Amino acid sequence: MSYQKKTDYAPHIAPEASVRCEAEGCAEPGMYKAPKSKNRLHDYRWLCLEHVREHNRQWDFFKGFDAAAIEDFIRDAVTGHRPTWSRESRVRQSYHQIQDALYEFLNPGSKAFRAAPAPPKLQKALRTLEMNYPYTARQLKRHYRALVKKHHPDVNRGDKTSEEIFKKITVAYRVLLEHLDSF
Repeated sequence: MSYQKKTDYAPHIAPEASVRCEAEGCAEPGMYKAPKSKNRLHDYRWLCLEHVREHNRQWDFFKGFDAAAIEDFIRDAVTGHRPTWSRESRVRQSYHQIQDALYEFLNPGSKAFRAAPAPPKLQKALRTLEMNYPYTARQLKRHYRALVKKHHPDVNRGDKTSEEIFKKITVAYRVLLEHLDSF
């Protein structure tokens, strides 16, 4: 089977030269298509070369749009003007679904459960150490060390506010460490 290149047809050129230019008073063959309006982009008029050039010079798709509408159009053009959802929400939802499915697979007959929110005492300690629940021993140690280096009395030359923060950090660390040991 041989391949033969078609040279007699291009998508923007009329398939037959018998079509007349649709511009008023023109007798030339209308070989080039141009959209009728920005609201009817797939509805074409057939024009001769001179009139299609004139049409292109005068064409302004964004005529009548304000700056905000143009920005919205450009932003929506990235996704082909189709609705989208944020990646984070899909990933978060998928992560929890996978986690639940894995738990149910590994523990036949039992349902997956969500970790209960931390008690107020733990929440206060977590805020002090700038952490989130649930946490690991490694995260706890890392946050504790970073905050101790920052607020230690020897580093801050006896600053009373820094000393108070240091005491709160130490108490919070002990509370969170006890909670970890209870598991």
